[in-house]
Amino acid sequence: MKRTLLVVSLIACTALCASCAPVIVVDDGASDFSIVYAPDAPPSVVAAAADLQKYILEASGAELPVVNEATGSSILLGEAAGLDLADVPLEGFRIVTRDGNVLIAGPDTAEGERTPQGGTSNGTRNGVSHFLEEFVNVRWLMPTDVGDDVPEMRTITVPDTDMMDAPFFLNRRVPYTQQTTEPVIEWGARQKLGLSLFLTHGHNFAQSIPTELYDEHPDWFPMFDGKRVPPTGRYKLCLTNEGLVNAYAQAAIRYFDENPASTCYSLSPSDSAGWCTCPDCEKLYETDPEGRLSVTPAVLHFYNEVAKIVAEKYPEKVLAGYVYAQYVYPPTEPIQLQPNVFPVWAPSMDYGYTLFRPELQETWERLARQWTQVTEKMAYYDLPTSLANGIGAPSPPGVEILQFLYPRLKQYNMKGVYVYGQEAWGTGAPTNYLLAKLAWDPDADVQALLDEFMQRAYHEGADEIGQIYALLDAEVKRHFIENPEASYTLTPKIMEDVYARNLPEIERLYRAAEAQVTDPDAQTRLQWLGWNLTVMHWNLRQFGMLENPTESSFYMPDAEFFTWFADHKGSLALRPESASTGAAAIKQVSVSAAADVANAEPVEVFYLRGNQHAVILPTDDVATVSFQNISARGRLVQYAVYGANGEDISSGIVSAEVPITLDAAGSPHYHLMINAGSASFSMRVEGGAWALADNMDESGLHLLNRVSPLYFEV
Repeated sequence: MKRTLLVVSLIACTALCASCAPVIVVDDGASDFSIVYAPDAPPSVVAAAADLQKYILEASGAELPVVNEATGSSILLGEAAGLDLADVPLEGFRIVTRDGNVLIAGPDTAEGERTPQGGTSNGTRNGVSHFLEEFVNVRWLMPTDVGDDVPEMRTITVPDTDMMDAPFFLNRRVPYTQQTTEPVIEWGARQKLGLSLFLTHGHNFAQSIPTELYDEHPDWFPMFDGKRVPPTGRYKLCLTNEGLVNAYAQAAIRYFDENPASTCYSLSPSDSAGWCTCPDCEKLYETDPEGRLSVTPAVLHFYNEVAKIVAEKYPEKVLAGYVYAQYVYPPTEPIQLQPNVFPVWAPSMDYGYTLFRPELQETWERLARQWTQVTEKMAYYDLPTSLANGIGAPSPPGVEILQFLYPRLKQYNMKGVYVYGQEAWGTGAPTNYLLAKLAWDPDADVQALLDEFMQRAYHEGADEIGQIYALLDAEVKRHFIENPEASYTLTPKIMEDVYARNLPEIERLYRAAEAQVTDPDAQTRLQWLGWNLTVMHWNLRQFGMLENPTESSFYMPDAEFFTWFADHKGSLALRPESASTGAAAIKQVSVSAAADVANAEPVEVFYLRGNQHAVILPTDDVATVSFQNISARGRLVQYAVYGANGEDISSGIVSAEVPITLDAAGSPHYHLMINAGSASFSMRVEGGAWALADNMDESGLHLLNRVSPLYFEV
């Protein structure tokens, strides 16, 4: 009897040890493993299988077949893995080694399926991303194959494993990264970005209550000086008007009627100021701790009243709305929010790098504590490490800010993060990488993540490029502490004090890194950074901020720079800038030169700001458009020229050195579209008659200075 028990025990022990042995997936470049998923697997699992095959092949040289039925050693994905997922949260995953196989699975929504909170779950794909990072040493540093870092690993061994992981945040987005392009979508999926909780929270007043309703319901719109004013621009609504509240609720109900799968509608007011001053609204206004107007009680009243009506038909749907700007501070008397209201806290006072300031960190902490005492449903919106610009200036990662912020977002139980990244991947890849990693694990060591990024992205040049970003982090922190007015806008003062001041050292470090890097992909990543530094040098030179600019290795004369920029336009490395509103905005017009007016003053130079549409009729063989006094405000001012019928003629960058020339023989007249954002400039046309259209902005023309006269016929 004892002998039998001993034999059984030995057999059991041997089986147990066999099941817990490491799994060798690839042995010196050879493998008998297959990748297996069910025939009806969702697209996310199919994509995960393709990633497994691609990166195992790149790392080891072994190409694993992808099949729908296991016949031997396998990496089994999704439903094919047969794992118990009862305790795995949405978007989470399990990785298990068992009987010589690797099992990877998580909750997966089928194509077109939604989670109970309106999102999707790609748990298996998230598990595959973790597997490739953990066991194959793959890193996705930036989009496209250029951003993949896949060291050689001829033998891939998976130790005995039974692990589970899931994201803390239910909604993880990093916008303003060119995120609608296919390479960035793919990069985001590999970084485990996603959302099992769907939230839509954009400014929604104009879409819900359009301007044409004013004629019938002027009382729905804001009162100024005792009068209801026709709505224009970013108009507000009368938040206490019962008819308006009901109309807004009906807009939400119609949306849910027409989109039954959707689970959220936005209550967020339009951006900017312009709040109603009727007596009922003003009763709810307060003064915030900074001594400024706070409309928070009125906004929360509006949110609650709309939510009550919507809940009568759709109690399971949620209504998301910002707490932001003039309604960022909690009300002095707590207001209990309706259970279907989902606030999205956007602490606009911390935009840019203002969280470098200790006093603002204290304010942030106090407000976070106050808001999360009012509701358990809250998501987060921010741009805490952004100096968004089109001039090539690298925005530093803000290591100290991110290390302050993300653990606290977890502490205060935020359900989602919508934190701006950087559109120019040549400079913004470190920030985007950090934001993606922190969205999954808010407790991660930010500096360690950044150090690894530098090493994996720039190889032998990691130390020098790391020094560039550390220098910019320190200099931006210094500037924001010394200049309390500094915010998220890249001003000429920041350009000069941070970027022009430090360009010689940035250039030295960049060229030192360039001399060392040998890996082709690392060289390309470094080149992407260099392209942005070339753009930045050109812009700093336009502002006269550089001593001896022609001595820099980044220097290009204007004509050469314009050709170079046109060749690189559209690259993920650079921030995308649309040159104009496009030919679609051009309508057929009748054009003739105005008759001479007796005793008229000569037409002066026009000082303009923002996007412009000029119609130009050459009166000489060639009309010339020249520009001066360009204040770019952190962007490249671009133009596009179209012919009379909307055909493309030319495009480029507005410059004081290179005028635009228009040949009279080329078109009866021309449309010059200037995409300037908030930039200002002076403009002169010689050899042609011209006029400015007033339809670029519903607010009309934006003229600057006393020397921008308006001429009109009487």
